[in-house]
Amino acid sequence: MRKRHLQLIRLLNHGRRFTAEELAQETGASIRTIQRDMLSLEELGYPIWSVPGIGGGYEMLPNRLLPPLHLREQEAVALYLTLKWMEHIPDVPFGDIRSTLSDWYVNELPHDLAEKISRLERNILWLGNKQIPKAPFTKEIYQAIERRNKMKMTYRTTNGQRTFTVAPVGMALLDLKWYVFGLSELGLRQYRIDRIEAVHVLVEPFESEDLMSVLQTSDERNGVTVRLDLTPLGRRLLEDVLPDIDELNEWEVPKEELSFLSRQLLKAGAEVEVKAPSALREMMKEHAERLMQRYM
Repeated sequence: MRKRHLQLIRLLNHGRRFTAEELAQETGASIRTIQRDMLSLEELGYPIWSVPGIGGGYEMLPNRLLPPLHLREQEAVALYLTLKWMEHIPDVPFGDIRSTLSDWYVNELPHDLAEKISRLERNILWLGNKQIPKAPFTKEIYQAIERRNKMKMTYRTTNGQRTFTVAPVGMALLDLKWYVFGLSELGLRQYRIDRIEAVHVLVEPFESEDLMSVLQTSDERNGVTVRLDLTPLGRRLLEDVLPDIDELNEWEVPKEELSFLSRQLLKAGAEVEVKAPSALREMMKEHAERLMQRYM
């Protein structure tokens, strides 16, 4: 299947009718090529409905069962490994389906390729933290994001339980922990889903840009220059905290994030020294003094 075919499928899955001219403009192909592509996709089993004449065009009929993928051997193995990796992600919004996808997939493969994958999976392991906290409300939050509905949630903070009403613009997986990004009167905040103790999806809808656009806008907040002196070990300890830490010594960080960053820098101990700004240096001094008092 050509890349253009996949682009056409994505367009038709939008749920509306496209003319051949519109599809040609979107893909950069000729109308004649689009017509041939539609015939090819129909032959592959895609439920494409073509309407001739003025006001006609192409649209995808609703279909619960998708046609099979046509993959080369390396693509088939890569897809299996992706499905297998997905089984290790906790609380995927689609529930227990992730634990059966890879087995179902292998059962549909030719016997020799299934045998090859069976041998391969014993030599490719996913190792890591097995004490991943449960995030039981992942599915409800995913549905709120998908439907663009606000939600009311009870969240466990360091100062006890708090209740927020947020517009959930998106989710992210970081270090095998799910986060939801919510807009409220406080602005954009991220919440660890395993710390959410109750969720009620509201009927009230919200309008928002996609999560990537919202995050880009958030990153445009006025920042301060953070300059660090790091040992090689310090760079390794903080490689998940600051981007491009192997090459950089300076970063622009929103002022509101300095308090959180100071606690992150503590994990490197004496392997990092804050050179600037002075406010971050003072935060590090306060942390050091509190540690000293605790161990006196």
